[in-house]
Amino acid sequence: MIETIKLFFRDWGNLLLTIVGLSAICVYYIQERRKVSEAASLIVLQVNDLQKRLGDIQSYIVDGVLNDVAFYESQIIFTDNYWEKYKHYFVRKIDSNSFQLFDDFYNCASEVLEQQQLMKNLQKNSFFMIQSYLAQLEATYIQNGLQTCAANPTDTKILVQTLSQSIPQTLTPEQKSSVENMLMQLGTSNTDINFPAFWNLYRQNQANVQTVINQNGFTKYIPTQIRISLENALKKYASLHVLGSIGYKKLNKIANRKI
Repeated sequence: MIETIKLFFRDWGNLLLTIVGLSAICVYYIQERRKVSEAASLIVLQVNDLQKRLGDIQSYIVDGVLNDVAFYESQIIFTDNYWEKYKHYFVRKIDSNSFQLFDDFYNCASEVLEQQQLMKNLQKNSFFMIQSYLAQLEATYIQNGLQTCAANPTDTKILVQTLSQSIPQTLTPEQKSSVENMLMQLGTSNTDINFPAFWNLYRQNQANVQTVINQNGFTKYIPTQIRISLENALKKYASLHVLGSIGYKKLNKIANRKI
């Protein structure tokens, strides 16, 4: 009787170990299957979104001319390439033609993204250069305006050079330099600026240069190669029909499965 009980508990323990092992395998299988479903869902959603965004990019080129304003306002078509990240899951789940179709589609999208980013960077650099130019101009307007609007405009450097000629030659170089600095300080500190006249002149100069810039005073240069590369990528994209393809339907089915 005792031997029978021992045998029962020993077999029961082995059975529990088997059940735990099978449970772990089932959990792992379900988790891996869920990963594949989530990856398929991300790819399907991104493909749908890219179809719309690439269609928008196509509308920015009219008669061989890029709409630079539309490009500047456009959103980056994608940040993460989910197909490149997860396509290893689907090597054996979709046919080779569908696999190649997704490769070609994402290659086209990546080329468009590269040209879009290049275009945006060129536009941003152009804005920074114009702002830098404006800052330099305004600094010049301030310097010239202060000199022009002095109540008794005098070229301080010329005045100091003239007065320096009357300095006794017996002074040491250090003493002479000290006297010149004092004359320079006196010349600049006694200048009385007509600020109302200064601001009127400064604002007028500002308005003039802003009018020139706002009326396309600077050439908006867009490299021809950007347009050519975009047109080539979009032409190839137009020949691809991802939506409704066998591979797309398969991925959509995987994305929608329950387990």
